[in-house]
Amino acid sequence: MQQELKYLTQEQLEHFYSQGFIVLPDLISHEEIENVKKRTDELIQDADIINNQIYFHAKEDKRGISFLETAESIGFLLEDDSIDENGNLRYPEKKTALNKIGHAMHDVDPVFEKLSYKKEFGQILRDLGYQDPKMIQSMLIFKNPKVGTKVDMHTDNIYIISQPKLTCLGMWLAMDDATNENGCMWAFPGSHQNPTKYFSYLTEDKKSTVYEGEKPDYSILTNPVCLEAKKGTIIILHGDLVHYSSHNHSQNQRNAFTWHFIDGELHPRAWIQRKKIPYRNYYQRVQELIV
Repeated sequence: MQQELKYLTQEQLEHFYSQGFIVLPDLISHEEIENVKKRTDELIQDADIINNQIYFHAKEDKRGISFLETAESIGFLLEDDSIDENGNLRYPEKKTALNKIGHAMHDVDPVFEKLSYKKEFGQILRDLGYQDPKMIQSMLIFKNPKVGTKVDMHTDNIYIISQPKLTCLGMWLAMDDATNENGCMWAFPGSHQNPTKYFSYLTEDKKSTVYEGEKPDYSILTNPVCLEAKKGTIIILHGDLVHYSSHNHSQNQRNAFTWHFIDGELHPRAWIQRKKIPYRNYYQRVQELIV
């Protein structure tokens, strides 16, 4: 007996289980996206992005915040070489220097929260069998014209680690038309059938991360598919699906908003631990916002 689906079709569900992803056009309206872009511009305009930039390792220049702190705040990750030898931005516009903003936007800003906690997302999670889903991180990813850099091949389960089993699920929103020319996503269909065995864990002192496990050899993968997507499209990604994106060599921006969910509990050695803001049951928070 087939389950009663809330949002996905049976064909889409079967595609997810066999291929590792689903493409859902027109799930988010252009109006919603423009509201988020407006809020993003306000956030950037008001922010000191140099002193709030995300850093990953101890460094001589102590300006900025550790990426570990962004589990429950908003930090700004800059593109490589965006700061000159005098410590100033190389670009006249701050936005051009940005690689991404993250990682708790969905829980600390009302505009991003409204976009993130949606009835439709909850219906999709139920269709995929999620019992106790939690939204672990949110990111606004920039691929600015000519500047936006590539994202290497990876699986999301490397970084968003749950227990007792791996359950990371990604949702990726095209905030602009994403094309091969401006750095759209690519994925290897069926690669999710090889479970992730390589993880980015917190170190013992909880000040950094270290990779442990069996490092994957992505060079053996063949025939990736180009996931071009119109503005408003949501792409659902299995946590074990190998995916990546290329440099934006075009004159057109390719911004995206992405979320990562788990079902159950976060692994105690996952990097994205919180101390002040608890992770909430996704279904419950959606209902609270509707009321």
